[in-house]
Amino acid sequence: MLVALAWLSGLFIDVTGDSGLYAAISRQMVDSGDWFHLKINGEPYDQKPHMFFWLAGLGIQFFGNTNFAFKLFPFLYGVAGIYFTYRLGKQIFSDEAGKWAALIAGTSQIYFLYFFDYHTDIVLQTGVILALWQLAAYLQHQKRVNFVFGFLGVGLAMLAKGPVGAILPFFAVLFYLLAERDFKQLFHFKWLLGISVSMAVISPTLIHLYNSFGLEGLKFYFITNNFGRISGSYAGSSNDYFYYLYNAMWAFLPWTVFVGFGLFSEIKTWRNLNKENAWGIYLLGSVLLLLFILSIAKGKAPNYFLIAVSPIVVVAGNWLYRLNKMPVGGQRKLLISQMFFLVLISVFALFVVVVYSAGWLRVIIALMFLSVIIFSVVMTFTQNSLRKVVLVSLIVTGGLNLFLNAKIFPELYKYQGAKQAIHIFETQNNPETQLYNFEVEEYGIFFYAHEPVQNITNWDELYKIMSKPKSWIYTNEIKYNDIIKMNYDIDTVYQIRQRGMNRINLEFLNPKTREQSLKSNYLIITGSKKTE
Repeated sequence: MLVALAWLSGLFIDVTGDSGLYAAISRQMVDSGDWFHLKINGEPYDQKPHMFFWLAGLGIQFFGNTNFAFKLFPFLYGVAGIYFTYRLGKQIFSDEAGKWAALIAGTSQIYFLYFFDYHTDIVLQTGVILALWQLAAYLQHQKRVNFVFGFLGVGLAMLAKGPVGAILPFFAVLFYLLAERDFKQLFHFKWLLGISVSMAVISPTLIHLYNSFGLEGLKFYFITNNFGRISGSYAGSSNDYFYYLYNAMWAFLPWTVFVGFGLFSEIKTWRNLNKENAWGIYLLGSVLLLLFILSIAKGKAPNYFLIAVSPIVVVAGNWLYRLNKMPVGGQRKLLISQMFFLVLISVFALFVVVVYSAGWLRVIIALMFLSVIIFSVVMTFTQNSLRKVVLVSLIVTGGLNLFLNAKIFPELYKYQGAKQAIHIFETQNNPETQLYNFEVEEYGIFFYAHEPVQNITNWDELYKIMSKPKSWIYTNEIKYNDIIKMNYDIDTVYQIRQRGMNRINLEFLNPKTREQSLKSNYLIITGSKKTE
């Protein structure tokens, strides 16, 4: 229940960064009625394919321009990915292994994060896991329906984020057949038929890109947007080869210990490769190759790691299922390690509660987490301690994320400038006025406003708008200072103290120093005419 409430509360948190951009595109797609040609402020959009926008657009179509509406169907689609994780584990290993895998995936910290800050990766992972599950079933039973659904999953993954959606399924099948030494099936022409299924699924995106950008659009989809991020020629400049290693440490919380032991145990068996390792290689071989590519790539982001989570936790889930066969001493060391991590998380939760709550609420929640810490220590040394420690881990992570999603994040997200500007505009203006955005990359302003916000793309447009009385212009501090020097008549200026949520730091997180970390944007109302 705590986990479900944490998930659901995340649906009401404001959008930010890329999520705000996706919300704006989805809203404009619904407003225009053109669900085929993706655009942002009238300009064709080529960065991401259609799948995420179609899902988000359904919610907006039914429920309007709200956080809940935008996130609802991507959330449900993401939850389907957790179910597919269970089915993948059950297909390859056992029902119990599948349940462990789904439990770890759905309650890992990276899922809590991207179940409120939505990126296309949450949709991507669902298609990938569907593909891995169905292709595994096909390799086992050779049924055509599994073959078709496997490549349907590949197509849906590519429709979510491009060719990266095909990497894990492709190499999973390749490594499995090599491990099985099934060279006849490896070079069978049927794989071309499967590719045609995937190409049919992504055809709307290919047609949109060709119609909007010509052959350059297709080149961008298949080459530039992928290899350009690896080389850094298109995006990215990171040389941190261990970026995803230390991101994995928090991504799997509170299950980092279990996942680490599970991976080590599986890879250790690869010293003497044989057919018994084929399914482990099917999952981890493809993941390790993908992580190698991501690690050497110049473009990096935590959400890129989400695609690798489910295959990894399926391996960890199978290891947990077989844990009772381990010596008692080994089990005890594992549970003590998990308890240590759990205590650290609980201490962090206590700190968050003390800093961000007051009065009886602070006392009650603090006592709850203290009780959990004591209980987890005691349960580590009792019978059936694995399930009890897992239960306590769920209580801690579910309770912490519920507190974050229901109280902390909504308060912090109020400092975004776009929502403040919209609130001022919609409570102060009259229906005949227009709100404009000039040089502020807060796409939430195009999503939340009741009436469409117009984007000013160049200075000539700005000059014309500044000459119109009662125009509302939202801009940053640099452009505001430039406008002041232009001698236009300005009726009113609202200073908006704000902070983008993609640029948070300790100074902002600390309530006592938060004001010092804020920067100013401005909402300008033009006067009658330009002064001479």
